[in-house]
Amino acid sequence: MRTFQEIKENYRFSEPDIETLKGLLPVVSPHVEAMVSDFYNLFLSIPDAARFLKDETKLARLRAQHQQWLLALFQGPYDERYFQRLQRIGQAHVHIGLSAHFVYVGMNLIRRRLHRIIETEVDLRQREGAFKAVEKILDLNLDIIARTYHEEELRRVFLSHKLDSALIRFSQRFTFGLNILLVVGLLGLSLGAVGLVVQDVLHIIQGNLTQGLVGAMGSVLILWVVIELLDMEIDRLRGGAFKLQLFVGLALVAFIRKVLVSSLGSHDLWTEGLYLAGILVCGVIFWLVSRAEEAKK
Repeated sequence: MRTFQEIKENYRFSEPDIETLKGLLPVVSPHVEAMVSDFYNLFLSIPDAARFLKDETKLARLRAQHQQWLLALFQGPYDERYFQRLQRIGQAHVHIGLSAHFVYVGMNLIRRRLHRIIETEVDLRQREGAFKAVEKILDLNLDIIARTYHEEELRRVFLSHKLDSALIRFSQRFTFGLNILLVVGLLGLSLGAVGLVVQDVLHIIQGNLTQGLVGAMGSVLILWVVIELLDMEIDRLRGGAFKLQLFVGLALVAFIRKVLVSSLGSHDLWTEGLYLAGILVCGVIFWLVSRAEEAKK
């Protein structure tokens, strides 16, 4: 955090500004009580702010402290104790849960009231210097008070960011591990599908031509789907998009294979009709999904 000396230097808050502010004290002092009343009347009219001012005893104490703060703007001394006092003001606001928004709203009101006083009661030749000095001390106060809010927010965000980052890194690694397991599983399924094709070819060699050909057709369909799934998963690991079309195609192939296999046995027309209806429904869904994915491209 910047030191108070650095902050004053950055605002070009110099001895002439200090002398100007001290010279304004007799002008501003008679208006301090009215300014504080306007300040709290404003916040009492705002429900979100008024809930912090329900206690009359606390409100009276806040009014007195606010008057002291206003007078200190023109009294100084602008030293380390002044800096620490402003920090405590910001910490008190954070502690009670008052939004930083109301700090800016309140400072805007004070700024406008002081400008009005300068315009009406300060000699024309001295107004420019008075405006500059008042702007500097108000901005300096707002900077230090509001900084407390920002540092508290940064502290919370920093802790949350560290936790979020750790969880995200763990989730990414865990998900990547699951995807690798899925690829291994698909490799195993592809080997199994190759085994089915080999088995069906052996049926053909052994003379069971019908069963071998029909079974081989179904097994080749399964092998094709597994290859497509494996290819899609590898592409997804490289950053490709998820393809819903393949999963619909898998269901469609399953129904087709079921019809092929069932044609070798004796099934009633109702069962065959269900299989054919499943093929029709999956075919329509496959067509709709394919069109949707093409439209996205």
